[in-house]
This record gives sequence, structure tokens and C-alpha cells, in this order.
Amino acid sequence: MIILETIVLGIEQLRTHKLRAALSILGILISVGSVTGIVSLGDGLRSVVTKQFEKSGGPNQISVQSPREWYRNQKGRWVRRNWEEYLENRDMEFLQQASSHIDFVVPIIYMDRTVKYRSATASARIRASNQHHYKIENWEIASGRFISEADVKYASKVTVIGPELAHDLYGSENPVGKELRIEGDRYLVIGMLSELKFFGGTNERHMIIPYTTAQKRIFGNNRVSRFYVLTKAPEYVDEVVSQIRYAMKNLHEHADEFEIETGEGQIEQFNRVVFILKAVAGGIAGISLLVGGIGIMNIMLVSVTERTREIGIRKALGAKRRTILFQFILESIVLCLFGGGLGILLGIGLGAGLSAWIKSLTPAPFESIVSPGLMIFAVIYSAAIGLFFGVYPAFRASKLDPIEALRYE
Repeated sequence: MIILETIVLGIEQLRTHKLRAALSILGILISVGSVTGIVSLGDGLRSVVTKQFEKSGGPNQISVQSPREWYRNQKGRWVRRNWEEYLENRDMEFLQQASSHIDFVVPIIYMDRTVKYRSATASARIRASNQHHYKIENWEIASGRFISEADVKYASKVTVIGPELAHDLYGSENPVGKELRIEGDRYLVIGMLSELKFFGGTNERHMIIPYTTAQKRIFGNNRVSRFYVLTKAPEYVDEVVSQIRYAMKNLHEHADEFEIETGEGQIEQFNRVVFILKAVAGGIAGISLLVGGIGIMNIMLVSVTERTREIGIRKALGAKRRTILFQFILESIVLCLFGGGLGILLGIGLGAGLSAWIKSLTPAPFESIVSPGLMIFAVIYSAAIGLFFGVYPAFRASKLDPIEALRYE
């Protein structure tokens, strides 16, 4: 009953001094709102990226890359290596024979070239790969087909192109069945990709050809830039990584310089970045929360001064010191909870507004996620601030001498 009366009394104080109460809880409102909004965006970003990553292999995926031509030395300077080593076809063949836990291997050779069709020219981002490449990119075919195992085996001069590249070369015509030229060689367009955009990345100007074709007709060697290994299940990843390291040591002099990264490791790195961003935002919001807490303490001290006679009367009528102490602490908590509640609503609106704005800049399926745990945390956090900054004013009110308080004008 005392708790209910105190809550009602706290709400009455808000109604009596609307402007003062509004200003005092403004810091709480802004800090809780900003934390809720930013955390909801961070959780939404993590959810979208994780879902997209899982579609392209997720925890089953292992990336292997050749040593970089330039590296940073102990003095922090970028220097060029005095040796060169590359991934080659023999690395893939060795791995596929060494492990039964590998589903498939995707080699990639990156290059940019100018392509032509009659008098039209366009720049293309070429990825030479095999028939599994679209699986690790989560690409879909709008028309025609993707490159096949036979295309790779016979180094066929065929290609699959992105929609923007197709428009630049062929206008509104269907590109499938038509030819284009890469460095004088004719290639048959066998398919066109469906448009896919994801946080600034796009496949619109991509062009895929068999990696064997690129090796035979463009580069004249068996090198690849990188390959992705997809295991049959996540539990095989560590074993396959060990087999990859074994293969590198058997086939390359500088095996330790090859970069091997698992899908789980990539997600962990991304989660660390999101955590740092949320921590920085939380620190900034914590400053405004401190300001808000000081505002709450200020209004409670003013309230104690204004209600000195009331406190004296209550003590004269038998109110105990702990009752007065409890009353003012609870009033402080009510103020903070009110600000925290409004802050949660502000944060939900802020997250939804920012996610809509991000969607307008990029067609990525971005979303804002406000979890029940986040709202519970915001409520508990607000109550804790009210408790912390309400103790001193409440203690001061409880120590008032009833006789002196009754004399107060």
C-alpha cells in the first residue's frame, strides 16, 4: 500500500511541476533512446549480415588466399616481398583427393577488363571461377544458365554477365546467345544474373567465365587468386583447415604466409566490430545518462526543500525515518522509469527511422531489431539511475528534524 501511494505521489509531482520534471528526465530519455536505437540497429545489421552469410555457406566456408605481394614490416612500413608464391590448380586437386569432408572447392581469379559488342564498350569486373561460384555469392540466374562443369573442363569461351553490363552492351535486348569480346577473343553469353545489391556491393557489372579459360587464354598459367572450400558440415571445418595447412606445406615453400580464414572467424570479426560500435555509442549515451541522473538529483533536492513542512508533519504524526527515505527514493525511481519508458519509445522510433533511411540509400534488406531483453535492460538501467541519484536527496529528507521542519516557511 505504501509503495502504491508513493508511486501515485511521484506521478502527482510530475503533474504539478510538468516543465521541471520534463527537463529533469530529458537526459534519461535521450540516453535510453539513443542506446536503444543504436543497439537495435547494431542487432539488425548483425542479423542481416549473418543471414546473408549463412546463405553462401556460412560456418562451412573456408577461404584460402595467396601471400600478398606487399606486407608491413616490423617498423610499420609497407615493403614488397622478395619472393612470389601463388595458389595453383594442383592445390585444389591435392585437397579434393586428401579429404572426403569437402563438398566442393571454388577457385577465383579476379581481373578488370574492357569488353566489347560491336561498337559498344563497357568495363567489366571479371571473376574467373567454376560451376559452384554462384553458391558462395548467393546469386540467381535471370535468364539462360550458369557455367557448367563441361565449360570448365574444356575451357569454353562462355560467360555469364550482370544486368547493368548487359544493358550497356545490348540495351534492352536479351544478351543470351549473343557474343562479346575480351581482348580480341569472342565469348558466348550463356546467362544473365539477377540483380543483387548488398550494402554498396553489387553484381550488376560482374562477368563470370571458366577459370580454366582465363588461365589458358588470358594469363597463360595455372594460378588462382583465391579459393573457397565448402565442407559438408560445420564440424569438419577444423579438420579440413588442418588438411589445407598440410597441403600448403607439401606444395609451397612459404606455406605459413598463405591466409586461411574460416567462416566462423569472419563472423566473429564482424561481431567484434559491431560490439565496438555499440560500446562507443553506449559510452556517449552514458555521459548523457550521467547528466540526466544529476538532473534527477537536483529536482529531488528541490522537492525536499519545497516539502520540508510536509515532511515535518508526517514525522510528527509518527512517520518513521525509513518511510521518508523509501518515499523519496521511490519518487526518484518513478521519475527515471518514466524517462526510460519514453526513451524506449524514442529508441524504437529512432531505429525504425534510421533503418528506413538506410534502405533508401541501399536496397539491402536492413532492419532494426528491438529485443525484449534490450527493453528489460533499459527499464532496469533507468531504475538503477533513479536509485543511485535518489539516495542522497532521500537521506537528506529522512534526517530532517520534525520541529525544525514545522518552523520552515
